[in-house]
Amino acid sequence: MDPLTFDYENLHVRVDRGVFELFPLDGIEHGFRVPLSWLGALVHYKKPDTPGELILGVVRDPHAALYGTERLAFRYRSTQVVRVPKSDEPLFRAYFTEVAALADRRVV
Repeated sequence: MDPLTFDYENLHVRVDRGVFELFPLDGIEHGFRVPLSWLGALVHYKKPDTPGELILGVVRDPHAALYGTERLAFRYRSTQVVRVPKSDEPLFRAYFTEVAALADRRVV
């Protein structure tokens, strides 16, 4: 099976053989790698009319939602240098829904 990839602005992520990876591109300080069973992802909006921030991390409970993860469910989290307007959130939801299906996990 080919890796499942997603590109958005300066962000490149891929899932291959049960592992999620974020590769550092322009503006992203560090990479991130985690097994799908522990991945959590969220686009968090602090204010209704401002772009959200992408949060990726490791969840405390592998039964937590893979996407739409509550912030308190993270054991470790990292806010990425990616701002996501509400109109682009469905792109992230669609990608992470595919990832969740591979991991037999849910999205919120």
